[in-house]
Amino acid sequence: MVVRLPNSFKPESLSTLEERLSKSQFIDNVNVNFDPLEWSYPMAMLVAGSYFRRWIEIRRSNNLSTTHTGISEKRNAHIYLMHLGFFDFAGMHHVGRKVGAANGTTRFLPIRKITLTELNKSVEDTGEELIDAIKFLSDSMARVLSGNSLGETTKVFQYSIREIIRNVLEHSGSEQCFMCAQKWTSGQSEIAIVDEGCGIHKSLSLAYSVQQNEALQFAIKPGVTRTDKFTDEENIHNNSGFGLYVLSELGSSFGWFCVGSGTKKLTYKKQNMTLENLPFSGTFVGVHLNSHPKNFEGVLKDIIHVGEKESEKEGRLSAASELSKTI
Repeated sequence: MVVRLPNSFKPESLSTLEERLSKSQFIDNVNVNFDPLEWSYPMAMLVAGSYFRRWIEIRRSNNLSTTHTGISEKRNAHIYLMHLGFFDFAGMHHVGRKVGAANGTTRFLPIRKITLTELNKSVEDTGEELIDAIKFLSDSMARVLSGNSLGETTKVFQYSIREIIRNVLEHSGSEQCFMCAQKWTSGQSEIAIVDEGCGIHKSLSLAYSVQQNEALQFAIKPGVTRTDKFTDEENIHNNSGFGLYVLSELGSSFGWFCVGSGTKKLTYKKQNMTLENLPFSGTFVGVHLNSHPKNFEGVLKDIIHVGEKESEKEGRLSAASELSKTI
């Protein structure tokens, strides 16, 4: 049996990839043909890699034969994936660079594994708090992607990377996550993260009574956090339920925002939400900006203000944390 990849890793092609892998999961002698693949976006690449990781792991545990064809060092998309560590992340460890081996540039941040062990080690070394370690990591990655500029683009990257990491660490229950980013010469950019933890619905169920098919819409509302009943000592990430909300509004206004977990994928674009079926064990988040705010501080302030009013009206935490308000 041959599994042909779609012509690109993009949000719209993920369901096709998942269906093809699912149908071939327990069939022996499967060949994965990468020849059709001509383009890749960060979020879809991470989700595709996570699908492959699980698919390959299950096949190996059942002693099923798997081969691949069509990977070429003469194809730009394939070279890109090899350089960023995609194949290593996906479980094809003999192809391309290892995850974390490549350095980032002003065009991209390669796939990077972020672990609580790494962050806690930073805490031990500096004597600071966990959130300080997350902020330092986020700022360093943002500076690489923006070329050490101190302009508005850097502020957007710093805030987005920080909040996307904080959100995953809050909801996943996992010790690790993977992220990457891309910046195009057109001015567009995309930041993405994926974890293979418990998922958003299970996480939010600790604090709210929410149905699985409503979990994603609920998760991006302001003031929604599983730490709702936590004490200050328990809320180690200083979450107030505004980070994911801000990212979703930022993406919707300047490009698109996408989150997937459990059985659904939610896309938010131009203030319109689309909910589609897409199985995923864990959580993925992507923020794609077609352009960057010229005054990010003002945009952030407006988003927070509207969110606090909505959260108060609906009876949730009505104040964003100082960190969620800070660039």
